[in-house]
Amino acid sequence: MSWGAELWDQYDHVCHHAEQGIEFVKRVSQFVEKRISIELSYAKELRRLVKGFKRKEEEESKYTALKGFSKLVHESDDLAGQRELIAEYMQADVLDPLKTLARDITAERKKHMRSGTECQRQLKATMEMLDSRKKQFERASEEAENAHHALEKADVDPNSTKAKIDKLTITLRQKESTAEECRNNYILQLEATNADRRQHYMSNMPQVFKDLHDMNANRITKYKELMAKYAECHRKVFPIINTCLDNITAASAFIDPAKDNQQLIDDRKTGFAIPGDVEFEEYQGRHNKQKPKARRPPKEEPKEDFSHLPPERQRKKLKSKVDELDAAIVKAESDRTAMEKMRSVYAQNPSLGDAKAVANSLEHTNAKLSELAAERDKFQGWLTQASESKLAPPKNKSEKKERPRSWAEAFSAPVTFFTAGKSSPKTKKHKDKVNNSDAKPPPSSVSPPKPASAVASSRGEGGEWFSDDDGADQDDGDGREGVILYDFNGQNEEELSVKANTNVTILEDLGDGWLRVKKGADEGYVPSTYVQIKE
Repeated sequence: MSWGAELWDQYDHVCHHAEQGIEFVKRVSQFVEKRISIELSYAKELRRLVKGFKRKEEEESKYTALKGFSKLVHESDDLAGQRELIAEYMQADVLDPLKTLARDITAERKKHMRSGTECQRQLKATMEMLDSRKKQFERASEEAENAHHALEKADVDPNSTKAKIDKLTITLRQKESTAEECRNNYILQLEATNADRRQHYMSNMPQVFKDLHDMNANRITKYKELMAKYAECHRKVFPIINTCLDNITAASAFIDPAKDNQQLIDDRKTGFAIPGDVEFEEYQGRHNKQKPKARRPPKEEPKEDFSHLPPERQRKKLKSKVDELDAAIVKAESDRTAMEKMRSVYAQNPSLGDAKAVANSLEHTNAKLSELAAERDKFQGWLTQASESKLAPPKNKSEKKERPRSWAEAFSAPVTFFTAGKSSPKTKKHKDKVNNSDAKPPPSSVSPPKPASAVASSRGEGGEWFSDDDGADQDDGDGREGVILYDFNGQNEEELSVKANTNVTILEDLGDGWLRVKKGADEGYVPSTYVQIKE
């Protein structure tokens, strides 16, 4: 099948078809270019979305749901990268070749069009020459024919002279000679034109048609290949996209509601005992009591034994510190063993190194190991105390419960206000009283040590312990129950506002005139003189 044989008379339509093919390639290029733009825009928006939802704390979170979401966000970022790869592959493997193809076939079409136009021009020129020769032959023949009719007319005319007849005869012979010459020229031009026409329709134009045919076939073949590459651009990233989706599925399978719920317990558990029943308290009288001046609670500083934390968190911190020291001790022991071997080798062969320098380093390592061991024993002791405090049974309050006092006893009961401190004159008098009494020193407790400020305020100038009640043991206050004697309005977010006759749970006795108490779900500081501790 050949365009030159089948479409020999459709040259203009073939040229138009070639032009449409070029426009088609350009339209496909525009489609791919816009598709690349969409892919890049999608990747950009997806990365912006990931950036807005990416949280470092979620990546390091202990909650499986948060870690799963963090994995989803991370994999979405990888998916955005794959969309960018698709755009990159399309640009290099599809769009650029399409633009090159459009440029090449445009130039090739112009070349073939010039060849076809030249063939058409040559054919038109030879046809015009043939028409010119034909017209000359017709005109010369017509003139010869007229000359012949004129001679015949003169021969039959009796008035014609011999000179006129001879003149007409000469003219006839000239016209016939011219007509014959034109006839021969016409025949020669006809043969040449036919030869040119055969060359045009059998050779020149078929070659032009063949070139246009090959160009069109090459265009379609190239488009076919690029269309397959278009699909391959997506197929290249499918393995990575599937991996991302598999990772998201694996992350979803990792989410464990029970583990998250338990993690909340592990993170927020304080270890405080559940408050006991509220006991009956007699009315103590209101008019014979004076409200002491409230003081702002001191800012609680972190302590080495983590006693400023709730019991459960304190135990976790201490356990983590002990594990950290154990790891450091193991490393130090490993270093010591290596140094001992090195010292032995250097002692046997001094050329390898200085044994004294290694001995000095070994001495330093031993000192460091001793410090770590002492530090570890200190934190282990605090951890043991905290663990024993957790396991200690609650006090039996029923043994200390007293009968409710009568109204008379309530109004006649003395009310004493006292604030401990080194610089207070009352402290010195009270210390002398305590030194002369049978007051006992504070009992050893398994709870963490008190803050330095609290300890200092509970001692006299000589460092002896004293108490507001002669002979009474000092209690740390954790877990005890109390009742508020006066209305107290907190001055900041650390102070707890309470009303008189409100039952509270004492969480911590700071020892400087302030108690940390709990009322329902609220916690805060109130003056110790505002609280009556239940027996």
